Amino acid sequence: MKRNVSVVCVLCLLLVLTTGCWSRRELNELAIVTGIGIDKLDNQYLLSLQMLNMGQAGSEAPGGGGGSSLPVTTQYIKADSLFEGFRRLTTKLPRKLYFSHIRVLVFSETLAQEGLRDILDLFVRDHEIRPDFFLVVTKGVEAREAMSQIVPIEQSPATALLKNLEISEKNWAPTVAITLDEFITDLMKVGKEGVMTGLQLNGDPHKGQTDANLKTVHPRSNFRFSSIGVFKNDKLVGWLNEDEGRGFSYITNRVNASVFEVPCDSGGKAAVEVLRSSTHLTGKAPGGEPVITVGIAMEGNIGEISCREDLSKPETIYAFERRAEQVIDGFIHKAVRKGRQSSSSDIFGFGEAIHRYDPRNWNRLKDDWDRHFMSVKVDTRIDVKLRRTGKVGQSFIDKMK
Repeated sequence: MKRNVSVVCVLCLLLVLTTGCWSRRELNELAIVTGIGIDKLDNQYLLSLQMLNMGQAGSEAPGGGGGSSLPVTTQYIKADSLFEGFRRLTTKLPRKLYFSHIRVLVFSETLAQEGLRDILDLFVRDHEIRPDFFLVVTKGVEAREAMSQIVPIEQSPATALLKNLEISEKNWAPTVAITLDEFITDLMKVGKEGVMTGLQLNGDPHKGQTDANLKTVHPRSNFRFSSIGVFKNDKLVGWLNEDEGRGFSYITNRVNASVFEVPCDSGGKAAVEVLRSSTHLTGKAPGGEPVITVGIAMEGNIGEISCREDLSKPETIYAFERRAEQVIDGFIHKAVRKGRQSSSSDIFGFGEAIHRYDPRNWNRLKDDWDRHFMSVKVDTRIDVKLRRTGKVGQSFIDKMK
């Protein structure tokens, strides 16, 4: 009897493991959303949802002649709320929207200036949406125009934005890739404001919305990441230019690899390739006076030179290292100056650094940190080491007749 009871219990436990695919959703029943653009129009949200055209997504890349239609489609809907808009869009589509593969979320500049707090709540709350996609704010164009572009190389424009942003951040210091998780965390931190990558369109945005953009050597419209949007709480309040963006990336330890120019003593300039960079940010507030120390250790190569300098001499290399340190110092102070001009926005986390290293004095500053941020003293300790000069030391330019 006991044996029979044991067998029945084991069978019951096995039944729990054989529930089958009760929550399955077939691929041919889903509209996979890869990118979302959000504008504000007539006090309503204009949503632009870019979805894979599953009948063409596995064919040849755009421009390769595989398939009679485009690999993506973009649908537009106006609504008072995002959730309502997503559900209302089902009246135009034969498939259920599926949000687990979102690559980018694009906001218009005007909408970002009004504030993103209420919009972001849905993307944090919904169980189907993963918070690891990138946030982008347009500059000079609407989000719907960005989400309507057809681009070469990549089948999905949203995937093109994703890969472009990832590659650019790893190789070009003025670009930053910010995920939803990271931006939300910055919104909740005391002593740290958020940033977002700026997106521009080169060329004619309307001509980039057809497959004619794929059938020319020089596309009529293409994406370009430029500038970094500065936020105060959830509102866009300013932009960092290229040099200021470099300074932000150095301060916040975001530089993986990059290139910048260093002047020569004899006129002309040299291009320094950044191989690796590490930043250590510390803060304190003795006597209520905040002081931030930015320590940077950078290694690089001289990749190009357009002046008469003999790089085979150690003293020449040492001189270039000191000048490179001065250039980086200039980037940092330009970025801090712009942060102060943009509604006292501490995008660098100076307040957070003081909180971490000097919590007692931070408690005296935090309630009025915006005012203290305007007068914080920023000390830099930069150490640049140039390891190589390429295949040659002295340039052939010096030996020309």
